[in-house]
Amino acid sequence: MDTFSHIVMGLGIGALAQIDPAVSNDPVLSQAVIIGAVIGSNAPDFDLIYRLKGKGSYFRNHRSYSHSLPALPLWGIVVSGFTAPFFPDSSFFHLFLWTFLAVILHVFFDLFNVHGTQMLLPFSRKWLAFDAIPLLDPYLLTLHFLGFSLLPFFQIGQTFLVLYAFMFLYLSIRTLSTVFTKKYLQDHFRNAIRIKLIPRMVLFKWDVIIETKEDFLFGIFFENSLTIEHTLSKKIDHPELILDSRNDQSVSDFLASTSFIYPFVHECKNGYFIDWRDLRFRTHKFFPYRAILFISSDHKSKKGYVGRINSLKQYKKVLRSLKNTNTSI
Repeated sequence: MDTFSHIVMGLGIGALAQIDPAVSNDPVLSQAVIIGAVIGSNAPDFDLIYRLKGKGSYFRNHRSYSHSLPALPLWGIVVSGFTAPFFPDSSFFHLFLWTFLAVILHVFFDLFNVHGTQMLLPFSRKWLAFDAIPLLDPYLLTLHFLGFSLLPFFQIGQTFLVLYAFMFLYLSIRTLSTVFTKKYLQDHFRNAIRIKLIPRMVLFKWDVIIETKEDFLFGIFFENSLTIEHTLSKKIDHPELILDSRNDQSVSDFLASTSFIYPFVHECKNGYFIDWRDLRFRTHKFFPYRAILFISSDHKSKKGYVGRINSLKQYKKVLRSLKNTNTSI
């Protein structure tokens, strides 16, 4: 989920905490819990600090150890420990309890979007993603804002307890619909190696990636109908360059962030572009998340780029910059 959604959910958990008599009967503790819940709801994304080491480092480390099971109680302790001194004589246990819940729900909801998390670290580097909700879910936000609007009229904690029950019901419906849709597609594409669903904001509508031995099919599934928009062939002209590009740090970092990725080689006048694309995100036929490595014809010069490219114009600018080793991107 995006930062705004996590902030809103932190406020929602702070409101839900009012069902705890220790919180609702202590205005000071109530303030502490609200602040702790908002910070805790965003704490796992503090791995943003990896950006200081470059985009590649952020791609490799975002939603990894900061979202792992061992990190969850640590975030709860750290955030509660930071918050508690500003609210002396408040119950640290209750502050930790609700802050910890905010941290847990952050990672829990992140599991249900297309990015997923490496929650099983350090035991497994596998990405877990249930593909049930979009990164920005309007229905979850609407339920929260509905709850905020009802605060003057109803008991705060009980109101959000009911709303969170509806949120989990909504999440269950979207998850089951994703499971059934994927099974439906698997039954119709028996030769598919993998099928990936990317949920849209519209209910029961997905972008679809179908991988076969020969190509990738990209389409939209809605109302029990699949529309294939375009395909990408898996043909690779220079496999040795692909293997070589994997040794580049920027490409290696990018590969660590997703398993739905594929390289394309483009030959130019003085070298080659190895263009790794994250296939999960696209606008029509354009893939914004890429790791691009330029290798000179004599294989002595290399330069890479990793990150988001927002337009074809920017993409061409990146290619020109990579060919010119004196130009920064």
